Amino acid sequence: MKTTFALLFAAAASLASAGVVITPILEDQVVPKVADDCFFGVTTPQGCATIRKSRVVPAPKKQ
Repeated sequence: MKTTFALLFAAAASLASAGVVITPILEDQVVPKVADDCFFGVTTPQGCATIRKSRVVPAPKKQ
């Protein structure tokens, strides 16, 4: 169990240091576009991203 946690932590740290961590962008984090800022998605202070419509993720349906 400790080994699994250590591997997951190392992978997360590696992705975070590479700037690959995906963070959901909400409507209050969007800034107005200027000229050709982003070809797709929206502009944020950190760069381009796709926007997430809601803060709540629906629970999976039980079968």
